[in-house]
Amino acid sequence: MPHSFSAAPRRETLLYQNRPLHYTLVFRSRRTIGFAVKPDGSVHVSAPAGIPAEWVAQQVLKRADWILKHQETFAARPLPAPSCRFEAGSTHFYLGQPHRLHFAEARRLAVSALEGELVLSSPTPLTAAQAEALLHSWHVRQAGPAFAASLERVWPRFAEFNLVRPTLAVRSMRTRWGSCTPSTARIRLSPELLRARPECLDYVVLHECCHLLVGDHSKAFYDLQTRLMPDWERWKDELNALPK
Repeated sequence: MPHSFSAAPRRETLLYQNRPLHYTLVFRSRRTIGFAVKPDGSVHVSAPAGIPAEWVAQQVLKRADWILKHQETFAARPLPAPSCRFEAGSTHFYLGQPHRLHFAEARRLAVSALEGELVLSSPTPLTAAQAEALLHSWHVRQAGPAFAASLERVWPRFAEFNLVRPTLAVRSMRTRWGSCTPSTARIRLSPELLRARPECLDYVVLHECCHLLVGDHSKAFYDLQTRLMPDWERWKDELNALPK
């Protein structure tokens, strides 16, 4: 088996449309040139050993628009959301508005949203895990009516398709906001959606209703979703920026 060749990476800079374009170039035992844009925006170019760096620079310039497009896409992605804390004074969102967590003594466990505060009442002090569980169960109880109201707002947009109206279920999910089973017209929604503005909830409900017509995430799906909710990307980004 022949030995492979790889030179030390070198940093290169070009000027494209009056802006610097930086990239890391490495020569390898390969026949073609390869380009990669990483999530941090860095550009990496692998080129066949023995060819001039000037020729590589020309190829980078030819792909400059493609490189910039990918850099802009990565830059537009929301930063990782901060984690929630469950202690007095920590901030939690309810219906898209920030609320400070407040603990109160009472005979029974209860949660209430009052003037910018989420009040957690209990007969004895709550641990962070107990506070999280109490707040989650409260979201579950509030979710049914909120989800039904959202479907009332969204469903008229689907009138032209003569679909069977879906049934909604509250379901805690670790990695998604909702899911849909088209064959049974059943949509499951996370109670954590109660932390977001109603417009974000409407986006998720509409997204899942679109799956009643298109089961996958193909171009046809996104064309439909955009036609029914042109500003859906705004609400998706706001939703994904909520603290986890």
